[in-house]
Amino acid sequence: ASTAQGSSALRARSARTKLCKLLDLSRYLAVAMKLTIAAVSLSVVGASTAQEGSTANPIRRVVNMLQNMQKKVEKEGEEQEEMFENFQCYCTKNNEKLQKSIEDSKVHIDDLKTAMGADGEMKKQLAAELKQHKEERSSANEAVETAEAIRAKENKAFEDESADLKQNLQAMGAAIAAIEKGTGQAFLQSTWVTTLQHVAADLVGDNQKELEAFLQQGVAGAGSDEIVGILKTMVDEMSARLSEIEGNEKESVANHGALVSAKKQEIAAAQIAIEEKTARHGELAVKIATDENDLKATTRALGEDEEYLKQLGETCDKQTKEYAEIKKTRAEELEAIAETIKILNSDDALELFKKALPSPALLQVSAGSRELRQRAAAVLRGVRGINVDLVLLSMQGKKEGFDEVLKMIDNMVKELHVEMDDDVKKKEYCGEQIDKIEDKLKDVSRQIEGLEADIEAHKETIEKTTGQVKDLGVQIKDLDKAVAEATEQRKQEHEAYVSEAAQNQAALELLEFAKNRMNKFYAPEQYKEPPAEELSEEERIEQAYSFVQVAAHHGEAPPPPPAMGTHKKQDGGNGVLSLLNNIMSDLKLEMNEDKLAEEDAQQDYEKLSADATEKRAALSDSLAENESALADAKGELLDLEGDKTSAVKDQGAAHETEMRLHAECDWLLENFQTRKEARESEIESLEKAKAILNGADFSLIQTRSFLQASR
Repeated sequence: ASTAQGSSALRARSARTKLCKLLDLSRYLAVAMKLTIAAVSLSVVGASTAQEGSTANPIRRVVNMLQNMQKKVEKEGEEQEEMFENFQCYCTKNNEKLQKSIEDSKVHIDDLKTAMGADGEMKKQLAAELKQHKEERSSANEAVETAEAIRAKENKAFEDESADLKQNLQAMGAAIAAIEKGTGQAFLQSTWVTTLQHVAADLVGDNQKELEAFLQQGVAGAGSDEIVGILKTMVDEMSARLSEIEGNEKESVANHGALVSAKKQEIAAAQIAIEEKTARHGELAVKIATDENDLKATTRALGEDEEYLKQLGETCDKQTKEYAEIKKTRAEELEAIAETIKILNSDDALELFKKALPSPALLQVSAGSRELRQRAAAVLRGVRGINVDLVLLSMQGKKEGFDEVLKMIDNMVKELHVEMDDDVKKKEYCGEQIDKIEDKLKDVSRQIEGLEADIEAHKETIEKTTGQVKDLGVQIKDLDKAVAEATEQRKQEHEAYVSEAAQNQAALELLEFAKNRMNKFYAPEQYKEPPAEELSEEERIEQAYSFVQVAAHHGEAPPPPPAMGTHKKQDGGNGVLSLLNNIMSDLKLEMNEDKLAEEDAQQDYEKLSADATEKRAALSDSLAENESALADAKGELLDLEGDKTSAVKDQGAAHETEMRLHAECDWLLENFQTRKEARESEIESLEKAKAILNGADFSLIQTRSFLQASR
């Protein structure tokens, strides 16, 4: 719109310049034509005087000249009429275009303000939501860290209490076995005594005294059965406690897992929301910056349209009035020429001229001042503005008429001098203005170069920041992929550990069973009777019935077996037991190492997960900062491009001004000397006419010189 307005303004100024030039040219041609007629008439008079016997009719020449003037004025009128019609069309069309452009700009400005208000509120809302999401993510991370610390503390307490309970149970089991076998003194030499002493310290009353007496002497004061009963009661209580804390631990692990899982879901949801709303926040920032630049440009264009519409109205009204005056003046001139032709071409006039001018000899020069004045009056007859009465008075030789004519000639000379001074001033003005506009063009060019450099720098920044945003996005994706792979790997490792631990535990129990079976034969004192299997009612009846049948069948005692001697136990039994013990020890060691490795792997995974979460948050923050910087750079780039567009428009306007100045001034600068010489020649001609009217004999002198040259 701004470019179109500038172009329209240039066309309007060009049209006004053309009209002004035509008006000046019309006035100049009118005066020049009159002066030319006067000069030609003088030359005709001189030539007629010199060439005696010439048959040329001077009235016919005057009529021909008037007819040529009439044609020229009519042609100029047609050209000016066509130009004015084009100018009127230009005014109408540009007025309509400007009105529409102004209305469109106002509507667009209202739309932009509404959109910017809504976008600004949305941007504030997104900023508040981003802040809330970041706080939620931080709170969730803190909750996870707190839960991990509490879980570690609870697990440590469980492990400590579980180890104590298991150790106490083992010690009490060993004591019960020793008491039941009657090897209490041997038990006092074992390491379990210290454990039972700590257990006894927690008892009260007689139970404490009995257990302490047993631990000191190896015998029970109240009897072995009572000590065994005390220990079994404690075994039951501790076993129940162990089951309770194991159940609590399992429940705590499940609750902790559920809490951590829920919090991680909250963190992931908050992270997704942060990334999504950060992108939307950046897009809104770019849109708001674009709308602000658009609003500035539209507001500036609206002001320019309104100002130009005002100038267009004033210019069109002024030119319409000026053209009406031009038409009126031209009509008066054509009317004067037509009436003069009519007067000179009438039958009465022709008859009169035949009588008054019987032959061309009447135009010969005689040495009288009266004839010179009459000739001067005839020469100046064609000059528009001289009153006919003055001409008649001059032909009659009345002095008062010449005073007015002489005064008019003086005014014309004065006007020519003024025009010469105006040309000089115009020449100086043109030189000064052209220098100024050239300097302005240089300044604008330098400004555009600087803006282009800034634009290029911002483009490089945008390209670099875009690459960083892309790299950060790739890093986040790679990090998420690595965490997912680590999670899957940890899951597989844990499943493998659980499976292997179950297999190792089953193997250990099988070895324990085999060892116990070997102990039954090779080390009965270490043999542990398996718990009696409780039979069903049917199995008990069947077993009793079988026993009765056997008893009935064997009514008599069987004969004694033949003497086979005693059986000697194999020496390798102890070696097998030792080997079983070694295998079991190695298996327990391996199971313990596997457990420690599993715990280390879990801790490493949790640390990796925490580090990844922290790193992802840092990458996301960096991504948000880069996206914000990218949006700012894009907004600044739009501002710079807008400034460049304005500078280019200023440059175009300066070029148009330069073209207008050249269009206005080049003709004057190129023709200054010619116009000056023409005016000096005109002044000289007027001075000669004035001298003729004052009684000088320049024409006579020129005529005599011409006649002498002819002879």
